[in-house]
Amino acid sequence: MDALSTTWAITRTVAGAVWYMLVWTFRSWRLVLACVMLGNLLLIGERAFAGYAVIWCVPAFSLLRAVWWAVHPLTYEAVLGGPIRRRGWKRRLRRNWKRIADRCGLATAPRVDEARVIPRLRRVRASGNMLTFNVRARVGQTADDVAAAAEAIATSLGAEAVEAHRLGAGWVELSLTMRELLDVATLPTIPSAIEFRGVTIGRCSDGTPWRLDLAGRHTLVVGRSGSGKGSVFWGVAGNLAPAAHAGMVHLWGVDLKGGVEVAVGAPMFSHVAMNEADAVGLLRGLNRVIVDRQSVMRGQSRSFEPSPGDPVHVLMIDELAVLTAYASKEVVNEAVNLLKLILTQGRAFGVMVVAFVQDPRKETVGMRDLFTQTVALRLASGAETRMVLGDGMAALAPAHHISQTMPGAGYAVTDDGVVARVRADYWADDFIRLVAGTYPAPPAPPLPDEGVTVEPAGTEPPAPVGVTLSGAPPRPRTPRKPRAPRVPQPTSSDGDPEAA
Repeated sequence: MDALSTTWAITRTVAGAVWYMLVWTFRSWRLVLACVMLGNLLLIGERAFAGYAVIWCVPAFSLLRAVWWAVHPLTYEAVLGGPIRRRGWKRRLRRNWKRIADRCGLATAPRVDEARVIPRLRRVRASGNMLTFNVRARVGQTADDVAAAAEAIATSLGAEAVEAHRLGAGWVELSLTMRELLDVATLPTIPSAIEFRGVTIGRCSDGTPWRLDLAGRHTLVVGRSGSGKGSVFWGVAGNLAPAAHAGMVHLWGVDLKGGVEVAVGAPMFSHVAMNEADAVGLLRGLNRVIVDRQSVMRGQSRSFEPSPGDPVHVLMIDELAVLTAYASKEVVNEAVNLLKLILTQGRAFGVMVVAFVQDPRKETVGMRDLFTQTVALRLASGAETRMVLGDGMAALAPAHHISQTMPGAGYAVTDDGVVARVRADYWADDFIRLVAGTYPAPPAPPLPDEGVTVEPAGTEPPAPVGVTLSGAPPRPRTPRKPRAPRVPQPTSSDGDPEAA
């Protein structure tokens, strides 16, 4: 069986080399025709060697490229294949830009009898698998009009995906993914760096590392079942494990699916809740951490700096909807109020939330707008994409077009509107256990006792008796004089007191 597989691999490689040689030769048919004509002239002039060399130069060069590609594809791609391909992308864009802009609805005509005006094309660049260029909107157009046509432009050029970035003053930068690099999942390495401001959990569409910022941000990850939310979950938790082991981070885990997700790497968490009662208690404890830090930082500092004895707290919630919509009414009410307090007040005090959910509707996740950055994995429809990422984002970040064969792939949108097409590394169960065993969290103190009830978000807590809201000592109350007894007035016989 091994000999048969080896033979088939060699045959496929040779067939591929022959195919590429023919394609590259006939693709340059104009150059081949010119070489044939020049070679025949040399042959007529009794320059046989030079004539045959000119005639066969293009097929010989194609054969050299095909052999190089088959023998050592890595060096071929870096030295010859990649530069030739990127040059072809730029030439094709410049040559066909007027027709592409016209067909994609970007050409405008001031009057019926005047020529159509094409948006300006500037700074065409190609690097790696990306083709990037700037487009200047014409009079009567906006940057949003150019961004809305980005998908049509990418389709015209045969791109796999497109990202649009508004540069201001009518300029839009379009980044086209010409060759897909995210179709193959990558595996992570055992983390070693102590990070708490952000973690590298995968790669972007251009091959660069995908770094998810955590400092001062709350992250909502939305995706259908099987979209790869576990890859993002363990990408965050696993890369924070060295910092948790060093005492710089406390990981809080909530898994109301019976603990099947968190239990695999439970040693790296300081606190874990696997049922509704424990989840509410965990939220109470985390809210108590915020209240305690408020009293310490008040008047001293507006930004939190972690230390080994005073760490960053990261709350990770798997399947948020179970806690905010599907649990009992009492649990939902208290959990929602606690989460709103944590999301609105925790950022300044070193408390971040990373939540995962399948159903992005407002009825399920009412505090959706309190998350400052969003990761949209594979979604069911364009309506869900607009729910998660906002109006107008279905064209810029079409998460509903992600293939089911690419779990962990999605679009990351930060609070400043920057969109990145990404894919998280795949974390296997054995690798999660290995990381958890390598970096277990130190023993955590018990949860603080939250003895007060939580008021709904947006309401002021009642002031204690004897203390004013401003903090000044209360004025002593002066006793009021007793009210004088009321003397009845005489009345006349007809009941009118004025007539008496």
